[in-house]
Amino acid sequence: MFYIQCNVHRIECKEHGVHTELVPWASTYSRFTYTFEEMVTWVATRCTKKDTSEFMRINWRTTGEIISRTKDRLEPDIKERWKNLKRIGIDETSYKKGHKYLTIVVDHDTNQVIWVAPGHDYETLSSFFKVLTQEQRDSIEIVSCDGAKWIKKAVKEFLTNASICIDPFHVVCWAEDAMDECRKALLSEERKIRNSSKRNKKGRPKKDEKTYDSTNLKRLQDGKYAMGKNPENLTEHQQSVLDEIKNSLPKLFKAYQLKEGLRAVFKSDDDNVEEELNKWLWWASHSKNQAFVDLSKKIRDRKQQILDTVKYGISNARIESTNNKIKVIIRKSYGFRNIKNLTDMVLLVCSNIPICLPYA
Repeated sequence: MFYIQCNVHRIECKEHGVHTELVPWASTYSRFTYTFEEMVTWVATRCTKKDTSEFMRINWRTTGEIISRTKDRLEPDIKERWKNLKRIGIDETSYKKGHKYLTIVVDHDTNQVIWVAPGHDYETLSSFFKVLTQEQRDSIEIVSCDGAKWIKKAVKEFLTNASICIDPFHVVCWAEDAMDECRKALLSEERKIRNSSKRNKKGRPKKDEKTYDSTNLKRLQDGKYAMGKNPENLTEHQQSVLDEIKNSLPKLFKAYQLKEGLRAVFKSDDDNVEEELNKWLWWASHSKNQAFVDLSKKIRDRKQQILDTVKYGISNARIESTNNKIKVIIRKSYGFRNIKNLTDMVLLVCSNIPICLPYA
């Protein structure tokens, strides 16, 4: 092993502070060469925080600074990602406890993150649209999202030519939430019955004494996972639990049928989706189940956005997979204290920027 030492000239200015001489093999104010920084970045995108620090013999905070410098060097202008935008996806993902979120924008055609920033509200998303030129905003034709109102508001204001598409996955998730709301209400009632029928006397109950039957309580607890899964993926035990719910808890089973009915709508032919959706909306609005009545109103307000999703054949699956990548980045790094380091890491990993291993 050998070291090359170079004495770099430093100038101290009363007005502008200390400045060092530029060298061709390292960034300004960096103690490492470009090659070493590329090596650190390559390892950091594939290994955990502990492994990277131990293998490269540097502090993890130093790794974050190196990642940011490497990203800026490999991609000096992020606006290159904003060219030829036609179909984009917008979503948010948590990066820290305490309701800390990132807003992610993905290009469906290039499959890379084109913008990321902390926050998940109208102001955050508007800041992205404001940095785009009017020509770029007008070129965007489709925006896929999860139906959040703040996304819809920002898109309608800035992207006048774009159609909003709500992913069917999220629509079915709304139905699952409504079904689970019904299950929780029945579970709460069943627990009240159990608590009111508790025996005050000690010892074994007499033969003619009535005791609480916990069968329905067990069914409601086991039904959470059985009713949430698709019928074709049920295990034998989960199918038996579902059959018991059908016979003993008809109100809850009707909620399950409504959920599966909505899922079946998106499996029908594209030409029949609107007709099938109208039938389901009538069924849900007349079901006397308040959760599904409210859901039918929510879906009716977003009906055209759901139909546009089927028409254009687009989904939010790509951005959901990007969210999973971000979760893995955060988990491997045991969290980020510096939000810029996190966003730069996301832009590096979820992009088409080639990160080569030096000397490989």
